[in-house]
Amino acid sequence: MKSRFVVLLILAAFSLASCMKKEGTATDAGANAKADSMKAAYKAISAAWDAGKVDEFDKYVSADTKDNNMMPGQKPGLAGMKEFASMLKVAYPDMSTTVEDMRVDGDVLTARFRMNGTNSGPFMGMPATNKKLTNVMGIDQVRWSNGKFVEHWGLFDDHTMMMQLGLAPMPGEGGMKPPAEGGKMEKPMGKKK
Repeated sequence: MKSRFVVLLILAAFSLASCMKKEGTATDAGANAKADSMKAAYKAISAAWDAGKVDEFDKYVSADTKDNNMMPGQKPGLAGMKEFASMLKVAYPDMSTTVEDMRVDGDVLTARFRMNGTNSGPFMGMPATNKKLTNVMGIDQVRWSNGKFVEHWGLFDDHTMMMQLGLAPMPGEGGMKPPAEGGKMEKPMGKKK
């Protein structure tokens, strides 16, 4: 009698474990499908951004999306995102972005990317420099809800961008002198002519 009870107990344990595994698999499959959708949407936005096809954003970004790192003068929401992307396309007509890594944690996708392009058009009141940007890194985090991105955080290596455009000194080419006595900054140091 004891051995039958032990066998039944073991069978019950295996049965319970099997049910739990099936439930976990369904949950994992759902999470994987959602993560795949988020990654596909981010790649599609990146491709549309590079091509200047801002109307494609409507498929993947909520109209009232919140950008936590807007550019100076950028309008809020999807309209602001489209306007900024259009301005960037004028400034860098040959812009190309390479997505190097994407990770999904729940409703948040984090992506690391690099941008290349030639600044052959004006941008935010600055004339074109006709210089190339090469491998300037950025990181985006976007939150997903109801099949669209609804919030954005981002960082872009604007220091490297400014150096490559010739608008900031390269390392070793000088910079600002430390504050003089009295706390005033002296004029920038540059190469002596």
